[in-house]
Amino acid sequence: MALRLPRTLPTLRTATGRFVLSPFTDAHVEPLAHILANDDIWAQGFGDGDHRPGTHDEIVAYIQRRYEGLQVFAIHYTGLTGGPLFVGTTGITESHARTERAKIGRTVISPAFWGMKANHEVKTALLDWLFARGAGRIECDVDPRNHRSLTSLTRFGFTVEGTRRRSSQRVDGTWRDIVILSLLTEEWPAARERTLQGLAALPPVEFAI
Repeated sequence: MALRLPRTLPTLRTATGRFVLSPFTDAHVEPLAHILANDDIWAQGFGDGDHRPGTHDEIVAYIQRRYEGLQVFAIHYTGLTGGPLFVGTTGITESHARTERAKIGRTVISPAFWGMKANHEVKTALLDWLFARGAGRIECDVDPRNHRSLTSLTRFGFTVEGTRRRSSQRVDGTWRDIVILSLLTEEWPAARERTLQGLAALPPVEFAI
């Protein structure tokens, strides 16, 4: 079964209904820029070695460059009476039909939702969809400094396969390593069940924007 992804992404609802994933559009660039103005995100190695843009306009330009041509979902939280709240993005950065391989990335979750298993819930919806479309292997590349992401992914069920040393050059001329993780279709049912059990025990969401 070959991996087959549509040109236009669908709308996905997560297991608890707390979040909805829909195609990322130009309308989401500004709210994403406000999230990426948070220094905590960049401190963990976000940006593939790029420096944090200094102004709002530079962040907007950075998003437009980094997201162009990719299949990315916008993530909205549905638990507010005033309507859905944009809280980040996730998507597919590479896909290979014949080898049934997909790489996920461009995952950004507002720090206001850190520690609430938002990333696990969103990833469950994304991976459900990818495996149903024929994915046999899903990969992630993570900066070694991003301990939060590495811990989250391994708890989720991804396996650390190793480190690709001297993988890419930062803007300051230094070289960065990349940790490679993967999850196989045969491993997904058990990983999915563990995640859903954890989501079932979640307390109400409390956050400050």
